[in-house]
Amino acid sequence: MKEFYTSVVELRQPIKNIFLTEPYECGWANEALFFLTVHPEMADFAKIVVRPKISPDGIHWIDAPAGATSVDKPGTIAIAQSHFGGWLCLELSLAGATQSALITLHLALKG
Repeated sequence: MKEFYTSVVELRQPIKNIFLTEPYECGWANEALFFLTVHPEMADFAKIVVRPKISPDGIHWIDAPAGATSVDKPGTIAIAQSHFGGWLCLELSLAGATQSALITLHLALKG
């Protein structure tokens, strides 16, 4: 029987500039699915570049091979990861210094 676990990694977190989500240890899982929600009540941005990051130890990070995703409006998107070592997080980059957003991030793991 497969194991399944969902965690709220960030809850209604305001972001600006470059934001790195809390790292999450998930080496037991075969697949991971981020659900990123950008809330409409604080969505003063043109684009958010979302880049999955992977790590063998939770200290040293590199960009995941899958590449970046762009968000240009409020709502929820899903970002799948299947080869990630032991740790995962997301880097969110807003284009301008005055831009901001409010996010919630769930991480669903299956293994």
